Formats: sequence, structure tokens, C-alpha cells
Amino acid sequence: MKHTMLFVIISACIATVSGYLLFFHSQKKTVENESPSFPSASMVTGDISTSEPVAAVKVAPLAKGTLTEDIVVYGTVVPAPGAVQTISEPFEIQIRRIFATAGQKVAMGEVLFEIDPGPNTSLQLEQAMNNYGLAKETYSNMQQRFDLKLATIQQVLQTKQAFEDARLRLENLKQRGIREKKQVVADVGGLVNTVYVREGDIVSASMPLVEIVAQGRFEARLGVEPEDINRLTVHQPVCISSVYMQSSRGVTGWIRAISKSVNPVTRLVDLFVVFPSTAEFLPGEYVQGKITISSKETLIVPRTAVLPEDDHYVLFTMKDGRAWKQSVHVGLETDKDVEILSAILQPGDLAVVLGNYELQDGMKIKEEESQ
Repeated sequence: MKHTMLFVIISACIATVSGYLLFFHSQKKTVENESPSFPSASMVTGDISTSEPVAAVKVAPLAKGTLTEDIVVYGTVVPAPGAVQTISEPFEIQIRRIFATAGQKVAMGEVLFEIDPGPNTSLQLEQAMNNYGLAKETYSNMQQRFDLKLATIQQVLQTKQAFEDARLRLENLKQRGIREKKQVVADVGGLVNTVYVREGDIVSASMPLVEIVAQGRFEARLGVEPEDINRLTVHQPVCISSVYMQSSRGVTGWIRAISKSVNPVTRLVDLFVVFPSTAEFLPGEYVQGKITISSKETLIVPRTAVLPEDDHYVLFTMKDGRAWKQSVHVGLETDKDVEILSAILQPGDLAVVLGNYELQDGMKIKEEESQ
């Protein structure tokens, strides 16, 4: 009986262990069948290819060209030396009518004023007429006394000289129109710069009435920085253009004189530039002057191609579909172009001018198609 029970227990244990082993083996096969498969190391290194980014850029060829270094200065149009004529009268007058205004263009002989003799002038004329009459009568009496042997020849000559002086003084006043209304005319054709009087004014002798600038006798007074003076010379060409009228074409003038002191108002050195009389600049007009300091034939590229990097400049060239960084030195510059100083770069090399800020050396690029 005991042997039978022991056999049953052993058989049950063997069945339990066998069942557990069978169940574990079936679960392991299920997991292996459901697990994803991964490539081997050889597949990773040899069969998968990575995609490289490609940047779209615009390029322009480096080329030989002429660059100029210019100084740009500003100033105003002023009368040239000796071009200003001031009209006055040698005796006191009163302004009756005025026909000229500042900025008016006048021709030679054109009437500017109508004037009358002033109070003092009328008095001078009356005194001159009285002196003439008295000198004439004195001379006549002295001549009669000489005929009667009552006067010497010396006395006759003295009275005759006094009579001649009085006559000449009176004739001089009459010839200058002092005894009547008078018209003042322009002695030269040009532009009225300043009118100093008003109607009704009493003007003293030799005081200015009007200022006229002779036709075409203007120049430009420009202000230049003191540090640029040593780069300028007399007779150097200057391109003058209007600041306000951008559509007007500039004219070429030349430096007449360079001041040797700083203008206390502008803190600049005055530069006087003469331009052709046919130029249609207005007195006081604000103008720009462009002076070329140097010019050279060199290798140039658009400004946008050159990028600052630390203490130097770089640009990217395009070759075999890739961007290559080039360290360069910069020479002359204009608003559009830059001189490139490099022993490696040559005319015809393609420089990246747009899209270059995000490039790296050796990066793949393609030229962007123009819209």
C-alpha cells in the first residue's frame, strides 16, 4: 500500500514538472516569433545612406573692374568773387518807387528805382546856385575895377578862379541829375541779390541801394572735413549736383580755392568750387559735391558676398556644387561693389551673394533659379 502511494506521488510530480517545461518552451517560441528583427552591424554601416541638406543660393562671378574712392561734401551756391555789383548814389536821395526784388533776373539798363533829390541834396543845389551867382557878380565887378585901374591883375585872377570853381560845382550837380527826378538802372545783367531800401526811405550819399550778381557768376562753397584737406588740390575736378532736385543732372566744376582755417559755424574747412555759367543753380541752393580721390582697376565682387568674421572678412565660392569659405582682404568700397585682395581667387570664380549667412565650409549648395 505504501509503495502504491509513493508511486502515485512520484508520477504526479513528474507530470507537473513536464507540464511546466512544456508551457515555458511554448511561451519562449511565441515571444521570439513576435519580436521585431533588427539589422546586423554590417547592414548599418553598409546599406543605409544618410540625406545631406542642400542650400539654395544666388551667385555672381568675380570680375575685373574700376573702383573709385570718393569724398562727398555739401554746401551752398554763393556769388563768385568780383561778381557782386552794389549800386548807390553820390548824393542824398529819397526813394519814390522800387521795381526790383530779391531773386529777380534783370537785364542791363533795366529800371530799378525812381528817386528824388533828398532834403540835403536840394539844399546843396541851392547853395551851389547861390555861390555861382555870387562868384559871377564878384568876378564881373572886379573886371570893371581892373578896367578903371582900381584893381590888380592878381585880384582879377583870384575872382575868376572862384567863379570857375562855383560854375564847375553847379554843372557837376546838374549833370548827375541832382535837380530833378531820376531813374536808377542796372549797369549789368544778372540776378538781384539784395534790395537794401524801401519806398519813401531817405538814403545818405554812397549808401547801397541794391546788390546785383552778374549773370552766371556763381560758385559753390562746400564744407570738407579737416582730415581730408591734404587729399585735395586746387583745380581738382568736382561733380556738383542739386540736393533737392534729384532729377537734375550734375555738372563738373573745379576747385578754385581751399580755405586754410576752419569755419567757426560749420566746423568744416570751406572749399570754393567754380562751375560753368550754363549751370542752372539758384543762389543759396543746397548742393552736393563728389570728389574722386583715387581710382584703380581691380578684382571686384558685390558687397553682399563679403561677410565679417572676427577680425577679418570671408566669402563663399561655389565649385562642384559645394560652398567653399575663402578668407579675403577688402580694399576700396562703393555702395555696390568691394575690391577683393586675394592670391587665390580669380576673375570668373562664382561668389555666393545671397544665402551665404547660414553656409558652412564644404556645404552642398545649388544655384537658385531667377524668378
